[in-house]
Amino acid sequence: MAYYADQPAHAGKRQAGLLARALAWIVDGVVSVIALVAILVPLLALFAPSGMTLEDAEGIGSLVGLGFLFVYYIGTEAAWSQTPGKMVLGIRVVQTDGRECSTGGAIARNITKILGGAALFPVLVAVLLILSTDDNQRLGDIFGETTVVNV
Repeated sequence: MAYYADQPAHAGKRQAGLLARALAWIVDGVVSVIALVAILVPLLALFAPSGMTLEDAEGIGSLVGLGFLFVYYIGTEAAWSQTPGKMVLGIRVVQTDGRECSTGGAIARNITKILGGAALFPVLVAVLLILSTDDNQRLGDIFGETTVVNV
């Protein structure tokens, strides 16, 4: 395939569609919940004898969960350009110039995902952006100068 100056370096790869990205997100959600339970149950059991209140447990769970999600999404995409969910679905993150996803790109693209979570409004905005942008980018992809392509 011939490349032209105005064509992005990833132009030879087909953009991952909304369904593949959504299914990867669901797989990542399941994997992360299982991993978090495996981390939190023993952690909270360690603190239970100390008279921890329900509010204390919720606070610890929230902080550990948020930290874990940052490591899970940013770490896997910075290291492999894929989360486990993306690996299962055969998609990966690349910079818009075609290079592997950088650490900076992984951080920028995942800040909006982690902070927005699964709330309805951020998910709707992501869907609308994926469907309406040339490179199927959600807001985090635009910030991180990344896009998701089929492997």
